[in-house]
Amino acid sequence: MKKFIFTKGFTLIELMVATSIFIIIMLMAMSSIVTSSNSAKKSQGLREAMDNVNFAMDTITRSLRIGTNYSCILPGLSVDLALTPSPIDCPPSGNTYGSKVAFTPAESSLVTSGAVAYQSAPRGDGTNTLQRCTATAPCVDIVASNVDIQVLKFFVNGSDPADTIQPSVFILMEGTVTNKDVPTSFAIQTMASQRSSE
Repeated sequence: MKKFIFTKGFTLIELMVATSIFIIIMLMAMSSIVTSSNSAKKSQGLREAMDNVNFAMDTITRSLRIGTNYSCILPGLSVDLALTPSPIDCPPSGNTYGSKVAFTPAESSLVTSGAVAYQSAPRGDGTNTLQRCTATAPCVDIVASNVDIQVLKFFVNGSDPADTIQPSVFILMEGTVTNKDVPTSFAIQTMASQRSSE
């Protein structure tokens, strides 16, 4: 007569408890992965928007460095971009500042005759954009739609040819970048000194 030896196994209750614990741990792990993924997407979107703002500031600075005839345009005033701007200072030491800056760009086949200006302009939705304006084309936004330029000030010094100092433009820009309905403030400032010998 044969004897059957039964080895001890898991009961149904033990399997159910182990499976429940495993599911709970997996749900916690998945929620942290989803949270990490969302955070990575938000930071990537913010980084792209700030790269856009920095690129716009670099473009302005590069254009000013090789341009001439800097003109500080006070708030509320306009400039005829078909003409060469008259040199106008508004130094950082005073209380005045320009809401836009106009200048004569460097000679290039890509640039038409006349002046170039940079300014902040309202979009119509309560936010402001940064624009590049020329005499031959309408003003063009140079920042993304989720960038709101709240403060844009230009301080021009040494623009008059009779001055003995090197012409320069100090730029102060403040605003917010909205990414996934979360606004993030930024402030950038830079100085562009004229490289041209004219």
